[in-house]
Amino acid sequence: MVESFVHIVTEARVSVKHFCRALVKQIQDPDGKAMEKLRLLLQPHNVNVTDKVSRAVLYHLESLINQVLYQDFENSSFEKSGAQSILDIHKRRQEKFSSFASLRNLSCNEVLNKGTRYYSESFSRFFYQKMSLIVSMLNWTKAWPEPLLQAFFIAAKCIWLVHLLAFSFNPPLNIFRVDKGVNFDPVFMEDMLTERNKRQVPSKVRIMVIPGFYVHDDIVRCKVLCR
Repeated sequence: MVESFVHIVTEARVSVKHFCRALVKQIQDPDGKAMEKLRLLLQPHNVNVTDKVSRAVLYHLESLINQVLYQDFENSSFEKSGAQSILDIHKRRQEKFSSFASLRNLSCNEVLNKGTRYYSESFSRFFYQKMSLIVSMLNWTKAWPEPLLQAFFIAAKCIWLVHLLAFSFNPPLNIFRVDKGVNFDPVFMEDMLTERNKRQVPSKVRIMVIPGFYVHDDIVRCKVLCR
């Protein structure tokens, strides 16, 4: 089960990255509201958004998207209220794992035919809540084209699966995040600037891009950008 968890975390990270790239393609209109909002969002990080989107912009956008997608992960319902539909902890773990197994291979085509709610009401609620938050964050005014919707579906599904599997463990696996300005710790963090000069040791975190997880005695490191 631990191996499955690490695998789905990796899938989630890749899928969010793909979604961010698809998102950037849609907002590269320099006169668009979404591009202007992205400029404003990244301004505090001293990241310049130009017509040619840099890797720094992609990393910072990925950070923003991950903040939205992983918000409230600590709650077993993945909702701010933390309200539970199943109060028995043992039964709840069983239900989480059963849901994980049933949704693991859910495809975009199946969802297009029947909708997310047909397969899982809680996942459907999560899917549309997160989409709404991203639309609001970027001041998005256009309908999402199908490739972008598909990329978002895959990312949202993967993160939902990470949550389901994390809460199938006893005790549940914990997420962890780091804040700007903390000292870089290679045990818990991975610097995404892999081409950094080997003699240049990362010192302080500039921004966390992807959260990490405690997996029993092991660590899935969070990914950060350092100064």
